Amino acid sequence: MQGVGLIIKRSADQALDLAEQICKYLKRRETRVILERSCSDLAFSWGVECSGNLDDKVSLIVSLGGDGTLLQAATQLNSRPIPVLGVNLGRVGFMAEIAPDEALEEIELALQGKSLLGKRMMLAVTAPDGKIRKSLNEVVIHWTGIARIIDLGIRVGTCRDMELRADGLIISTPIGSSAYSYAAGGPLVHPDVEGILLTPICPYSGLKRPLLAPPDFPIQIILNKGENFTMTIDGHTHISMAQGSSIIVEKAQFPFIIVKSRKRDYFDVLDAKLGLVR
Repeated sequence: MQGVGLIIKRSADQALDLAEQICKYLKRRETRVILERSCSDLAFSWGVECSGNLDDKVSLIVSLGGDGTLLQAATQLNSRPIPVLGVNLGRVGFMAEIAPDEALEEIELALQGKSLLGKRMMLAVTAPDGKIRKSLNEVVIHWTGIARIIDLGIRVGTCRDMELRADGLIISTPIGSSAYSYAAGGPLVHPDVEGILLTPICPYSGLKRPLLAPPDFPIQIILNKGENFTMTIDGHTHISMAQGSSIIVEKAQFPFIIVKSRKRDYFDVLDAKLGLVR
């Protein structure tokens, strides 16, 4: 194993304390530890490395925070799939499955190649500037600033354009179906089911219900009418777009590899977080 990368929610004291414990544990077993560049001060204090690109230096990434921190970890995966062990210190925890008291045990199993791994589909988003960005959760097309209806054209695969007049559109992965899409009335899609979910936000006309498209169908979104469009990717990347431009959303080349909990499954999480299973 090349090393272990740590991504830490710095605003959470519990995450900082656990990160220091993990660093000490890994150093005792002579395993290389690398923190992301924004934690250079912590790396110096704890006697470990830091880097702006973890994916070419580590074979495991440990995310300490919640689902937001795990989404940040996904941005580090540019060239190859690397297992991510998400320790849930937040309130939601649909994706970060490992409890804090299980972290060291699960890290040790990962170092021995004995982790229980799951594949989660990601999206590749081609913006009007031609750059391709990855999304683990969702892509949202919406107005910048005030809420107004926008007019979109939607092309699924090679079909003719569908119309949508709405406050916006959410394009999500199966794992992202439990986030903003679910709040907007979309269905829950089991993470083992691949597909691209389109969920309109307060639709006025056109596509009024969610649509689950096959994973191998590229989705083109055309911005037909409106000003000051914004595309938000996984809640942290915001891109301004102009009327007449378009984006393409498709299945990413490689999946997100997550270390799964041995003590709870997807339906246990639904029960704990949404109270859906009885």
